[in-house]
This record gives sequence, structure tokens and C-alpha cells, in this order.
Amino acid sequence: MQLNERSRDRMTRRQLLRTSAAASLAVLEGGALTAGRARPAAAAAAGGNTLSVAMLLNINTLDPGRTLENATNNIDHVTYDALVTFQGEDLKTIRPSLATRWAISPDGLTYTFTLHPNVKFASGNPMTAADFKWSFERLMNIKGNGAWLLDGVSSVDAPNPSTFVIRLAKPKPALLPILTTPSLSPLDTKVVIAQGGDAGPDAKDKDKAEAYLNSHSAGTGAFILQSYVPKQEIVMVKNPAYWRGPSSLDRVVVRNIADSSAQALMVQKGDIDIAVNIQADQARQLRHAEGIVLNASPELNVVNIIINTNPEISGPFANPKVREAIRYAIDYQGVMALTAPGSRRSAGIIPPSFPGARPTSEAVKTDKQRARAILQQANITKLEGTFFYSSTYAGFGLDLGILAQKIQQDLAAIGINLKIVDEPYATEVTQYRQGKLPMGIGGWLADYMDRSDYLVFLPGRTVGHRLQWEADASPEARAITKLGQQVETETDPAKATALYQELDRRLSTEGPYIPLYQPAVSIAYRSNLKGVTYTTGWYVDYSTISRS
Repeated sequence: MQLNERSRDRMTRRQLLRTSAAASLAVLEGGALTAGRARPAAAAAAGGNTLSVAMLLNINTLDPGRTLENATNNIDHVTYDALVTFQGEDLKTIRPSLATRWAISPDGLTYTFTLHPNVKFASGNPMTAADFKWSFERLMNIKGNGAWLLDGVSSVDAPNPSTFVIRLAKPKPALLPILTTPSLSPLDTKVVIAQGGDAGPDAKDKDKAEAYLNSHSAGTGAFILQSYVPKQEIVMVKNPAYWRGPSSLDRVVVRNIADSSAQALMVQKGDIDIAVNIQADQARQLRHAEGIVLNASPELNVVNIIINTNPEISGPFANPKVREAIRYAIDYQGVMALTAPGSRRSAGIIPPSFPGARPTSEAVKTDKQRARAILQQANITKLEGTFFYSSTYAGFGLDLGILAQKIQQDLAAIGINLKIVDEPYATEVTQYRQGKLPMGIGGWLADYMDRSDYLVFLPGRTVGHRLQWEADASPEARAITKLGQQVETETDPAKATALYQELDRRLSTEGPYIPLYQPAVSIAYRSNLKGVTYTTGWYVDYSTISRS
């Protein structure tokens, strides 16, 4: 099974498949569908310069306090603003946003942010530090899907309207990248409280603002939500009073187009301006299409083979020697030939985009003779198992059925017989979460754009636990666990990078993972657009786009 794992045990938001319902969603080619009340700005923006986008709208809610889905971030990133941000596809440099500057105390426990002056919400209300304090406390107290992002935060304070302070219980070097997440944007306190919002200790039961936030914006962003029809369409209009200056676009219409082939055809015909979910075969066809720009961006993910470590679940595949043999049996060059343009071979679990990823030069090289020898020396014979994937998943840049067949063929060459099974999403997700999935195709799409998000692969943490690889499973697991605890609080960047590389090296050689590749995301757009960028955190940033 492909598991693009995005959930913590206590969260519902990290749904394992970004496109769980993709197979059943219809291609929508009609006009705008509306829900809720139009905002005043909508009338002025009707018609005019409209950007039309096709993507998979796997959205449960638009309430920033209750979501952390990438498709939701795509909308909330331009209807709300965070303290800090990344610019374009540069994920190395934290940039100012609502915070003009910040200071970190020598012990790494206090972050003090100076806020941009004269910023207003869509309602016209001024944005102050008190809005940040209320919004962070609401997120923590309603226990929304992004609340875990603030784990380790002991308090938030607003000593004056232009100063916001975050205090930590222990150093958290990933805090600044985490703060780019749209879930950590300020809400218009006055408006949301009037609509039933609550940030008190009992907010989980008392807050009633979600319905309002699903049909109205309460942020400072470049666009204002006009309408949202679940599983169909979202319409946004430009914020004419945006503090950075209004967009040149009047409207953005994002439609739920499930089929990537339909997306490719529609962008080629000019029915849409941007297609966000383009598979490898369509990307190759569109490379030379007239009037189309094809952009390939590395996704913060690594596609890998996952294997349950419990022999009662995966049989002989729980044996570390079998995993070692599989590592040498895979024809990595052949796998890469199947992937979308721009995909990269990965030596480890941490995506190569991050400093601290295992160097690509260390990637395992195919050696089937060595793989057979490992099995012979371990006296392991009659290797048979079941390998799961889901054809309903449109991620990873290729047809997962083809990838599963490739893995089946490679392992057959060393005497391992796999039965590959295409199971319904709900069935395989349940198996995986219960720790009962024998093996399949896995991945982890970054929740926030920092390498620390991949500590979930450690023994006993989310992914490791679901493969029944616990912190006390073996001397190796205990050593990896200790290394992980050390790396997540290391504040010296150079030392942290070295520790992450060692951790990635041990995860990919001693853990129940066989890293394959970092997928590239291909988006296609009309050549009259400028400023189109893509990042894993929020996909396309509509606030930077103009039409020539």
C-alpha cells in the first residue's frame, strides 16, 4: 500500500492519502458554485482577471485552528498570513511576514517578534499581538489538528500591540519553520468571537466558529474567501486593502478535478490556467505543448518500501537480513525511469532537499548477487509475502500499480515471491494504523518544511510504531532512539546537520524502510502567467501570480 502518512496517533488531519476519494470524484467543468454569503469585495471583483486552478480538493475544513491538510494550506496561505514565511521555492531562508524581525534568547527558550505596523484584517479591524495570542491559545485549547505544532510552548504573551512573545519549555530549533504554517496565523479576534469563537480552557467544547470560517475569511491575506462548496469548488476574491498591496488578480477559482489526465487536457485547451496534479506520463506529453509551461519541483517526501517488524504480521520479512537483501535487489535505475521528470534518487528517509539528509552518493547500488548471498548465508528460503498499494492514490508522480509490479519483478529475481494487492483506501489505512499491514509503498509528506518532521520514522514514533518497531525493540533501536532525542534539541546548525545525517543513515540501513526516490511534483500552467511557484507546504502561492 502507498501510505503518504500525514497523521499522528491523536490526530485525524494527517490523512494517509491526500487523494482518498479521488477515484469517486467527478470532473467539474461548470461555472462557479457558491455557498455562504459573498463578501463586500466580491461584487467589485466579479468577472475581471480570474485565475482558474484544477487540483484535488481533499479538504475537511477551512478553519485554520482545525486543519493541517496541504490542500487547505493552499487556501489558508493566501487568506491568512503567518509571522514568518518562505519565499517561492527557497526553503532555506526564513523571511519576515507579519513579523518584521525577531530575537531568540541565548538559552533558546524565548522568541520575541516585532509585528508589522498598520496591518488590517479583511473586516478592516487592526491586527495586533493580542490577535496572535488569542489565536494560538484557541488552537491549543480546541485541540485542533495543528495543535501539536505548538508542543513544548509553555506560554504566549502580547506585552504590547506590536510585540508577540513565545516561551518554550525546552529548545525547539524547528520553531521558525513551524511558524510558517497557515494554521499558526492570527484570526480576527473580534469577528471570530462574535461568531462563537472561544480560546478558553474549555474551547474544545465551547468554540462554535468553524461553520463561519468555512464560508468567511477572518485573516489578513491577499485574498478573501467568497464561497466554498465541499469536494467541488472554492472561490476567492482579492483583498483590495491587503497590506502588501492588492493582487493583480481579481478572483481565484480552485476546482476539484480528480483525474490528472483531465487536468492535463483542460490546461492544454485553455479551460484552466493551472493544473496541480500532473502524473509522469502527462508531464512528458506536455513538455513541448504550445502555450504551456511545465514546472517540476521536488516534493518534501521520500517514497519507500515499508515492512512490518512483527513476524506474526510480515512473516520472514520481519528478519533484518531479508530487508538487507531487498535493499540490494531493487533495480533503482529502473524505478527512476518510471518517475516524473525532476524526481531524485534518495539514499535515506529525509528528503534530499533538506540539509541533514543522507548524501545521495551513499545510496545503495543494485547488486542482486549480493542479495542472493545474504539470503543464502541467513539460510532463508521460500520467501513469500503480500505487498499492498492503492490505485486510487494520485501522488508520488507515477502509477503505483506499475511501481508495485516493478518491485515484484525485482524481488522475484532473488527468489522472493510477492503477491501484490490493490486494496481500497479505507481497508489499508485501517490495517496500517492498527499495525497490521505486512508491507507496501510508504511516504511522509511534510507537515511543516523542516527536517525535524521526519523524526516520526524513529522507533516508537508514528511511523515506527505503526510498523511495530518500538524504541526497545533491539540495541540498534535503542541507539537510534537516543540519537533522535539528541538531534531534536541541538541548536548548533552544523552539529545538528551532522547528527541528522547519522540518524538518516541508521534509519535507512537498520530500520524497516527501503528508500527509493524523492518525487517531483509537476504542475502545468499557461505561459501568460508569471510568478508561479510550488512548495509542499501550501502548493501554489496565488499571491505571487500575475498575468502578462
